[in-house]
Amino acid sequence: MASVVCVVVHPSRIAREGLKAILAKTPFDPVCTTASAEKVPSTIASTREQVLVLMGVREAGDLAQSMSAAKARFPDAHVVVVGDFCNRDLVVTALAVGATTFIGENVATSALIKELELVVQGEPVISVLLIKRLLGRGSGPASKEGVAPSITLDQRQLPKPEDKAGPNQHLSAREAAILNALVQGASNKVIAYQLCITEATVKVHVKAILRKIRVRNRTQAAIWALHHQALGKPEKAGNGEVALAEGA
Repeated sequence: MASVVCVVVHPSRIAREGLKAILAKTPFDPVCTTASAEKVPSTIASTREQVLVLMGVREAGDLAQSMSAAKARFPDAHVVVVGDFCNRDLVVTALAVGATTFIGENVATSALIKELELVVQGEPVISVLLIKRLLGRGSGPASKEGVAPSITLDQRQLPKPEDKAGPNQHLSAREAAILNALVQGASNKVIAYQLCITEATVKVHVKAILRKIRVRNRTQAAIWALHHQALGKPEKAGNGEVALAEGA
């Protein structure tokens, strides 16, 4: 793994000290902990080091400014937002303003380290439980109408259900299997092992999937798959490919 410079940004001093203690003696031992991104020295990393910003926020309204400040200092940094994944506004805002991924604040220490390792390797993942909550299929509190709340995903997140892509809606059996693995949060290395193919081949398939379903990254692809209920309802197209069925 390449050299990583980790910075912890969190408004709570207790949270900052807790994260610093958790990450001590790992490749992500923080070189700086601060209450705001504006206070992070822009000179803490050399040109050859990756910067990882672990950012904790309480409210979605504070996130855009913090993200902007972090990116201004470290344009190529991985910014991982840590917070309450039951807060839909916070999660959606984090992904919309350019966070690499979102990690629930109650995640186990071992899982946190593993997710950060994947982030710096360029393979960020996001909790399947979190995605289901975003789509109103989790075990969170019901709305006043007694129905689990849902969110409206704009065009930056995924295509509209009625937006037909013709032949591009059809995934090969291999692509459908890889899309299923993306929903499970698997990395390219894990997918390659499971399907007995090379990581390079997995990357080619992932790019094809993103192009066909018109999304920009693997997280959006996983959300798209769950939103369309594609994985449980494959249909055979005339060319032998898997046509993704719309959800009921």
